[in-house]
Amino acid sequence: MKKIVLLVITFLVIGNVFSQGIEFEHGTFNEALAKAKKENKLLFMDCYTSWCAPCKWLSKDIFTQQEVGDFFNKNFVNFKIDMEKGEGIELRQKYQVNAFPTLFFLDVEGKEVYKMVGAKPAGKLIAGAKCALDPNLRIGVLRDKFKNGNREYDFLLIYLTAVNRRYDKLNTLLVSKALIENYSLEKFLTKDLFYVIRESKLKYGSKEYQYLLKNKESILAKVDAEEYKKVIDNAIKIHLNKYVSKCESLSDLNKEIERCKKDGESSNQKYLEKSLICEYYLSKGEFNKWFDEKLAEIEKFKGKPNYVSMLRHIGNTVVRDPRFNGSIALERALKMGHDITAIDDGIIGNFLLAKLYLKDEDKEKALKYFNLFFENNEKAGGNNICPSVSNIKNAIDNL
Repeated sequence: MKKIVLLVITFLVIGNVFSQGIEFEHGTFNEALAKAKKENKLLFMDCYTSWCAPCKWLSKDIFTQQEVGDFFNKNFVNFKIDMEKGEGIELRQKYQVNAFPTLFFLDVEGKEVYKMVGAKPAGKLIAGAKCALDPNLRIGVLRDKFKNGNREYDFLLIYLTAVNRRYDKLNTLLVSKALIENYSLEKFLTKDLFYVIRESKLKYGSKEYQYLLKNKESILAKVDAEEYKKVIDNAIKIHLNKYVSKCESLSDLNKEIERCKKDGESSNQKYLEKSLICEYYLSKGEFNKWFDEKLAEIEKFKGKPNYVSMLRHIGNTVVRDPRFNGSIALERALKMGHDITAIDDGIIGNFLLAKLYLKDEDKEKALKYFNLFFENNEKAGGNNICPSVSNIKNAIDNL
């Protein structure tokens, strides 16, 4: 009798283990979509990569939970795909996936109805999924209501939550500003709602900004001190970044920095000031001074493991910013790229050189260093099919 009871318990335990968590389809995207259509369900698609730590956490600790599995298995057909392998590469381009994990809820035609970016704990994941199931809470409907002038308080908070989940910074800013413009600032001076003020990016010197400064003590009794500091710091940072391009001299810039310090100092104040000085040199076309300043910033890291990455960052800045086209900084960056190849594994330096010569419109050398990068990266087991690599190759071919 004891053996029978033990056997029954064992089967129950095994049954529970196998019933836990989200059950993902193992076929193709089109097969999963066809199943969703047949069952009249939305398709939940987890877009991940093999190297993404939040993706692994989501897969290991969240998707495996009983509560999550019960909800998703009942309401969706579930599909997950590596965005750097097989049909994932095409799907990444089709759905414009730029961050991982990205979680889509698609209708039976494969059109997006809701999206979340980033790993979410179980409660927030299910909350977002419930919004996907409600036609009135889907992003297209919310977007249309906002465009048509809906400024009701509850609606704006719902829409703000939706665009936040999507990591849609532009619309997060627009909706937050709409809340600040249409409702009293005092309404958001709570721990739960202060994020509305933070996301609205208050303008330096505005009446709202001045209100926060004037009532700092009473406000800090209601909200998180770090969140309050972020709002003030961000307003100052945006102001100074705009000021730097129109100031007459470096002396004027330093005076404005000192004036702003009276309102608050960033936790990265020294880094901010160095960045502003670099931007000043860049805005005035003083490329040699810009390069000298950037190298001076990282001098103390020379000989350390992250020094090469810091040099690469300087080089990539030259690659991205059109103001460096044909400048002395481009010449110095090319020399730096060659210096890197002497101390790295033939991957970082060669890839940087390929991009720099591409910017310099030297197709022969760009291709030469791209091929050297590709060969060394392949030997090291690196990913040569990711968009950042294929995009450079295509750009070189089309030069």
